[in-house]
Amino acid sequence: MSDTRGISIHEPDVVFTDLGLAILAAYLGWRLWTAPGIGSLARAGAVLLGGLASAAFWGAIFHAFFPADTTTLPGFIAWIPVAVSIIVAGATMLELGLRFLVPALPAPVRRSIVATYAAGFAVVVLLVDESFTSIVRFYLPPLILLLIAAGHQAIRTRNAGWSRIALGLIISVGAALLQQAKVAIHSLYFDHNAVYHVVQSVAIVFLYLGFRRAPDTS
Repeated sequence: MSDTRGISIHEPDVVFTDLGLAILAAYLGWRLWTAPGIGSLARAGAVLLGGLASAAFWGAIFHAFFPADTTTLPGFIAWIPVAVSIIVAGATMLELGLRFLVPALPAPVRRSIVATYAAGFAVVVLLVDESFTSIVRFYLPPLILLLIAAGHQAIRTRNAGWSRIALGLIISVGAALLQQAKVAIHSLYFDHNAVYHVVQSVAIVFLYLGFRRAPDTS
């Protein structure tokens, strides 16, 4: 715990790496959204980066000021924006994965699947188990689905953008696995959550580069 002008910050390594991740994802998401001539795929990529930025920002707030985690009501309330942000990211990846893996699927059906996923995700996290492990279990399947779609598109089109998206998703999976395995550089000064944030930052850079170059066509 560190003290900055009388304000106690718990887990400073986690907090500051989370803030760095939030700034990076928000900046790259903004650049992607405002890039001239971008299509729906790049806009979806910007939404994905925005969701990850929001999750990282609220995660920094949560880790800084709620050392009891979600065992207290204030801690649980502070955790909700993190969960909702990840739900947005997961739903975006699911929509993209379905769009490019099953292009014949009617848009209303695709939207219904995504809405059902998001609703189920929210119910479990808010009413059953709000732990990050539970969130990862919901987040990884659409991530892997999008990874399969990106890999398929990269092989089919030989487009460098799709290859970078696939690489970014692979790194993101690795980051989540490192976090769940509690791989740390130092148990106190750079724990498994801080390691996750650093590795996820690399993933976000590749995702940004990929969404900038990947074509909209399936």
